Amino acid sequence: MAQPARKMVGPEKLEPELPDRSRKILDLLSAGMDSLEPSVIQNLVGNLVRLGEIADEFSRPEMQALLREVAGAGSSLRGLIAEIKELQETGTMDALLELGSTLQAMKDSLTPGVVAGVLRQLVNALAMLDRIQTFRGDRLVEGMVAALQEAVGENKDKSPQGLLSILRQLNNPEARKGLGIFASFLQKLPAHLN
Repeated sequence: MAQPARKMVGPEKLEPELPDRSRKILDLLSAGMDSLEPSVIQNLVGNLVRLGEIADEFSRPEMQALLREVAGAGSSLRGLIAEIKELQETGTMDALLELGSTLQAMKDSLTPGVVAGVLRQLVNALAMLDRIQTFRGDRLVEGMVAALQEAVGENKDKSPQGLLSILRQLNNPEARKGLGIFASFLQKLPAHLN
């Protein structure tokens, strides 16, 4: 058994007189220490040493600066926690996690060949947009849409025209010019599709 925490020498006590409550607390602590095994005391001392080392870490200036930063960001952290809680309550967090899992699965399934193919298609699309811009294709598309809207508006409440009426409209120089462009387009299209 371990040695008592305090020793009495003769009839005199070495400790000063303490109030009754303090004496009881001291006796309780002494009894607790007397009942401990040496390995338990050694473990307790080791934990106290580690606790002292942790306290020493917290006393370093950089750690204190970090703690001040965390304390200053307390309101922001509380707001962030409230936002996360709201996302969880509405089910949005689950949807975001599922989306993240899906994106991760897509990323994991990408092979170098797939990535190269996607990049090649992207480069081709950008090159085509550049050619359209150079040719002023945006004006061409806008003109075609405007002409189609006009034509639909003109013929909205009319009965269908007869074949002779349509052929008479071909005498109009603008109609012939449009048909010429369209015929030329139809002739050149197959070469570009192959």
